[in-house]
Amino acid sequence: MERPSTQRNRTTTGSMQPMLPPGEIIPNTRYRIVTRVGAGAMGAVYLAEHVDLEKRVALKTLHAASARDPKAIERFRQEARAASKIGNPNICDVTDFGELPDGQVFFVMEYIDGPSLRLEIEQHQRIGIERSIAILRQVCKALGAAHGKGIVHLDVKPDNIMLAARDRRRDLVKVVDFGIAGLVSAEPAPEGKAPEEKVVGTPDYLAPERIRGKPYDHRSDIYSLGAMAYEMLTGVCPFWDKDVMTTVANHLTQKPQPLRQRAPEAKIPAEMETLVLQMLEKNPAGRPQSMAVVEAMLCDAQIAAHVQTEWDDLELPDVDEAWRKKLADHMPSPRSRRLRRLALVLGLVAVLGLGAALYFGLRRPKEIIAYTPVFVEITKTDEAETVAPFLRKAAAAAEAEHYFQPVEASALRNIEGAEQEAHRLGTSSKGAISLRRIYGNQFRSLGNSLLEAGLSDLAELRFGEALRFLPGDTELRARVAQAADSHRAGEETQGSALKAPHEDPVRSAAANLFAAMVSGHFTTARTHLAKLLEVDKQGTQIARLSDEFRKRAQERWDSGKRAEARPYYQVVSELDPKDLVAQERAKSALATEAEASPENTPESAKLAHKKGGTETPEESPRDHVRASRTASEGREALAQGNLDRAQDAFNRAVRADPANPEAVAGLAEVAFERARYVEALDYARRAVAFRPKTPRYQVILGDAYFKLLRYDEALASYQRAQTLSPQDEGVKARIARAQAKLGKI
Repeated sequence: MERPSTQRNRTTTGSMQPMLPPGEIIPNTRYRIVTRVGAGAMGAVYLAEHVDLEKRVALKTLHAASARDPKAIERFRQEARAASKIGNPNICDVTDFGELPDGQVFFVMEYIDGPSLRLEIEQHQRIGIERSIAILRQVCKALGAAHGKGIVHLDVKPDNIMLAARDRRRDLVKVVDFGIAGLVSAEPAPEGKAPEEKVVGTPDYLAPERIRGKPYDHRSDIYSLGAMAYEMLTGVCPFWDKDVMTTVANHLTQKPQPLRQRAPEAKIPAEMETLVLQMLEKNPAGRPQSMAVVEAMLCDAQIAAHVQTEWDDLELPDVDEAWRKKLADHMPSPRSRRLRRLALVLGLVAVLGLGAALYFGLRRPKEIIAYTPVFVEITKTDEAETVAPFLRKAAAAAEAEHYFQPVEASALRNIEGAEQEAHRLGTSSKGAISLRRIYGNQFRSLGNSLLEAGLSDLAELRFGEALRFLPGDTELRARVAQAADSHRAGEETQGSALKAPHEDPVRSAAANLFAAMVSGHFTTARTHLAKLLEVDKQGTQIARLSDEFRKRAQERWDSGKRAEARPYYQVVSELDPKDLVAQERAKSALATEAEASPENTPESAKLAHKKGGTETPEESPRDHVRASRTASEGREALAQGNLDRAQDAFNRAVRADPANPEAVAGLAEVAFERARYVEALDYARRAVAFRPKTPRYQVILGDAYFKLLRYDEALASYQRAQTLSPQDEGVKARIARAQAKLGKI
């Protein structure tokens, strides 16, 4: 039976976790979230960027519930450190590790620009024998190197095998997630007792000894690799059943069906079948005893099948001398392959020479199109000179959120233009591929977030838009169907019908508002808010978004993040004018978290009024002199680099006079220095609103836009600052930097 793709990430623990908002900096780090690219039971994976180095990385979070034992966290830290020191080219390097305020553990890995083995299996149904051998040999080298350091992976599966291109070859293997299962495999124990070991991993690949809770070692990885190899060659897992417990039982009691019976059309060599079945032995003693032995058996299977792979230049496995010599004598060498290719090329040249003689006698030669490659900063790729403008226009359109409309000037149309122009020149555009992936994943991430919020109809819209950028992505097609099924089920219970996504301006406006809010683009959000209020006559989406934003605002408010709650309460107060709490909190959360002391909360103000007080916080008189003096203290502390003292002073100044622009601008600078760029942007906007002709405020605003990669808006702010202060060299340098990012110089 074929295994549905929706079943592929079954694990024995975990649940969905809150999404990290795109565009925001992870607290106390220098990493900015670009988009979420995947999620599972144990955590989520994000594409992120180091804000100073502008280097892309992969960032993985683990549920707080999955990493609840401090000793397990420390063990994972040590294993991640050890894995990064193995130095094997087939292991994804771990570069950083930390913990989020909500208890989630995260770690940072090198960014791999390529698909997972899981995606390749789903797209091609199965992997051919040549590719399978090349991939499996590299996995053996990675796992063997780890085992040599005493590290067992514990979660070998196609999802944890990434494939990249290198030196004009596909399928460079990078194994990811070392030590993750070890992090979540121990429950915290009562004092005086040992931790209780818990089976963690993906049921389809779990070794029998781990299921039984027996001692295990590196041979458990060999079993999991055997299950993965079986799936690669046949297209299905050896023991899969739609019922998870049946799958687990099959590992313990059932023999796997021989591969050539399961997939006779795949023409799997007998030697390969023998190896995979031996790796799947229930008793670890019956399996190959090391990854080197597994790799040597792979080489034997390749020799018997008389096949060549793109990775035949890999070093031979470290087995005994006689076996290694046999492999050296019979394995195809890259040199022999090159000689055969040369012979083929010479033969083709001879044939083409004869054809050319006839061709030139009958027709004029076809014009050869030459082009000059140029470097495109926005995609970090070399492109034909006539392709580059399309990519820059696509990026500019996306920055303005013109992904699909207006059609001729949209990001999608310009990407298509780049592809067509590259095709005309007889080449391809790596930049177009990159932008498709980036924008498609952005919409995918928003769709995931909407689906988690229960807004399945809006999720369907976003997944559909992601599919326009990534039309061959089978996972996206499944997500579109999932979201569509979910909201159709909702229609049956509500007795209403929804229009198709592309015909429904209400859904479009609601989805755009949600995206702008979770991305921290609050000015843009107000535009979409106005549109939603205009088109949603029945108020259905207005009510749903009110509930969702009210929930998000309450979470931030309760955790003391009043400044982050304020924009959500502002939007809720307009979506639902009857929500007096939202109106009051939107006004009272003017300063940062430090400002929101208990005596200044709306609830305390109401209590004081009940006791006979006559003034509410917004009615209190402003102390301009005190605010100005305290703001000066804040600037002095900021100049000395004392951010805590500066923030405290600016907060006191705002409490004395909420309209003091120097205090608000100071809070923007403090937030900027702490890499909280969304917060910095919000304060900078308010400072500019108070004093639009102060060049320094325009510069602060531009810097915040720049860090959030909103280069058009940054440039506009810098240019306004230059108009106000024409001789400022710092402003001129900032303008040049923003123009370079936009490809205008």
